Amino acid sequence: MLDHFSQLGVQRRPWLDSEKLKKRFHKLSMKIHPDQFPNESKEVKDDRQRCFADLNAAFQCLSNSKLRVRHLLELESGQVSRNVQSVPPEMTNWFTEINSICSKVDAFLDKRANQNSPMLQVVLLEEGMLLNDEIVKTDKNLQDELSKVNESLKSLNLKWDKIGEDEVDREKKLPLAELDRLSQQLSFWVKWSAQLGERSSRLMF
Repeated sequence: MLDHFSQLGVQRRPWLDSEKLKKRFHKLSMKIHPDQFPNESKEVKDDRQRCFADLNAAFQCLSNSKLRVRHLLELESGQVSRNVQSVPPEMTNWFTEINSICSKVDAFLDKRANQNSPMLQVVLLEEGMLLNDEIVKTDKNLQDELSKVNESLKSLNLKWDKIGEDEVDREKKLPLAELDRLSQQLSFWVKWSAQLGERSSRLMF
């Protein structure tokens, strides 16, 4: 299993500063980018290209909270993260709300697609704007929840700092159960945010 933290030369942590990570990526990219080796052989260029692709993949993973947390869990536990299907009990109300909004929007979009009357299309335009306002309000609340998760991830950094990189039995000492719980929440928050964003885009066109 590739260690993306090691590839970018950063310590394993649940939360990373996005700007520092970006600067680190750009610094390393300048050193290994294939364009930096114009006079080298094809073999060397191909090797640099592979290294650059790996570095880019590491950056894409670590700059995404959901992917980073899942990757960290896999590294620390030595197991591939399970694909969570069931909504955690504390998020059931959110699931119901998101599902209700998406269902209303889908029904509206079907009605709008089958409407040819210019007068009724004006009425539907107003209805669509009201639905989009509902989406925007819900997504704002959802983003607030995502911010809370990120704050929780940031607080977990202290426990990773306390354990250290080479601690014996680190898997038993790290709060992996808590990290797994946050990983589940992230998966659903990100999924639901994408669903709302997709509906909002369709309402506006």
